[in-house]
Amino acid sequence: MNTLQRQARLFRLVRPAAPGPRMVAEGAEWSDGAVALRWLGRWSSTSTWDGIESLLAVHADDGDTCLHWLDPPPVRPVAPPPETPERAVWLPAPAPDGRCSRCGRPWPCLDCGP
Repeated sequence: MNTLQRQARLFRLVRPAAPGPRMVAEGAEWSDGAVALRWLGRWSSTSTWDGIESLLAVHADDGDTCLHWLDPPPVRPVAPPPETPERAVWLPAPAPDGRCSRCGRPWPCLDCGP
């Protein structure tokens, strides 16, 4: 598994409504930048886009539609190497967002030993 490859990110499109903001669509931006969008409501549909910029240019050009990124899914801990020399310090690999892949704190994290 390539730990440096970016994971898919989830998002919601939100528009203003009478009592408060209303979610109108949810989607995912894949690791290669492509986007899948699922519209909610009575006549649901799904569309794909080459990138988030093109999606926003079409569906958020009114200035009222907002894109809200959801928290990324928890990253599975990376197992330490089978044998670690006595003086070596083992560090978990950084996640795509630059944080520790075990605890989510800024990388390098010296608290997450083997």
